[in-house]
Amino acid sequence: MEKGSTGSKQTKRYSWIIGLLIFITALLLGCIIVKNIEKEKKTAAAYTAQSTVKRINAQLDQYVELSEFLENVILAGYDLNQTTFSELAEMLPNEAGVVKAFELAPDGIITDIFPEQGNEQAFGMDMLTEHERSGDAKRAKETGKYTLGGPYQLKQGGTGALLFNPVYQNNITGNDTFWGGFVIIVIDWDKFIDEIGMERLSEASYCYEIWTNDENTDDRIVLAQNQEHMPENSLTVECEIPNYTWYVDIVPKEGWISIYQWIAVIVSALIIAMMGATILIRSAAKNVERSSMQLN
Repeated sequence: MEKGSTGSKQTKRYSWIIGLLIFITALLLGCIIVKNIEKEKKTAAAYTAQSTVKRINAQLDQYVELSEFLENVILAGYDLNQTTFSELAEMLPNEAGVVKAFELAPDGIITDIFPEQGNEQAFGMDMLTEHERSGDAKRAKETGKYTLGGPYQLKQGGTGALLFNPVYQNNITGNDTFWGGFVIIVIDWDKFIDEIGMERLSEASYCYEIWTNDENTDDRIVLAQNQEHMPENSLTVECEIPNYTWYVDIVPKEGWISIYQWIAVIVSALIIAMMGATILIRSAAKNVERSSMQLN
């Protein structure tokens, strides 16, 4: 009897040890499965973020083309005053109303705006000295490149971004160029965000944040977001815009792996381990019972 009791205890001990090994193995397999799920989610999120970046660039390219058209008219030698400029700008496509205003700023000072109504307060602004806008205006002038600045609180009300197009003209001899001013496209920020379809990310249960760095302070400047506090481990995709870089952060609202998925892995591993240990104990008990019957 004593030997049978000792054998039974050893069998149970070995069964629980094997059960523990089964639990560890099942837990590791569960972690591998979870990591694969996370990888697939990140791949899908990266594709979604890159699609968002493409929509942003495609939208901005439309405004660049409008600005180029007005620049070409100026370079062709046409004398644009407020009346002729308004007639010309009125013909430019702007069905969604994302362009809040077209502006001409010779020597950096705004002299012509379309439409005039609602934008009167912008007349006479010097882009090179206006505090918030001066940095972006000077960047455009110095680099000779399109520069997207903002979003700012506009003088005429609302929030908007400014696309600065520095216009360089040939001098009389044609041997050199000089800076003549800016063609400025004022972009309604809220309509721009709607136009690039950021609500699609919210509908797909993603948190997102579009941000950039302040070059002077290196502070993070948030341009758009659908919630204040982003979950950790967000995926970041660069977005090259005119003369700047934006960053698009994206992460599922519940995180890459939810707490419920981890609980499911642990519980499943426990169940598998307990079932394995129970089967081994019962099998060992039957073997002991058969051995006892044979001895009798």
